[in-house]
Amino acid sequence: MSGLLMLLAGCNAGTMTVGHYDGTTGKTSTSVYSKYYDNGDWLLKDKLGIVIIVDHEKKNIPIAHGVAQSLGALGPADSMASGKVFVALWNFDSAPHPVKFKRLLASGGQLDFENQVLTATPHEQTETEVGVIPISNYGESVRVTLELEVAEKPRRIVLDLSRRTRQQLDQFFSPGSVRPYPWGARSVKG
Repeated sequence: MSGLLMLLAGCNAGTMTVGHYDGTTGKTSTSVYSKYYDNGDWLLKDKLGIVIIVDHEKKNIPIAHGVAQSLGALGPADSMASGKVFVALWNFDSAPHPVKFKRLLASGGQLDFENQVLTATPHEQTETEVGVIPISNYGESVRVTLELEVAEKPRRIVLDLSRRTRQQLDQFFSPGSVRPYPWGARSVKG
């Protein structure tokens, strides 16, 4: 009985498998996407970087979802998911840097930060969850616009957050790897 309750409680269906066919060569391939989207940029060149991460969350009841899918009975709600948004500040500098967050715009909605300040500690990576936005359940990227203030100057950053494949997670985020951000393999520790 408890096994059935666990099964019906649902699981995260944030991963996605996409098949590709090359008509010229006749070869097929498969990409297995994770549930993570991310991208980063400099806020202060060579001193302060920012990374925006979205964690794809879609709760399904495995048996019910599979039956609905096989019967062609998936509804419009199946195309939408929630994206839990995190912001990470990478401070390569020996001075703290306060960053005032105004708002984040995405195609599915926006987050209003009401001038919340997050201070990047010297030679540290500071990460915080900032909210949830609606995203496509089957998307391979999320475009966001972040409005903020750093060094008392307004900034507007537009980033396309790529949905990472399992292969990319291993490539970019295993120990000793080069991150897909402008600072590459550089560590905040110096």
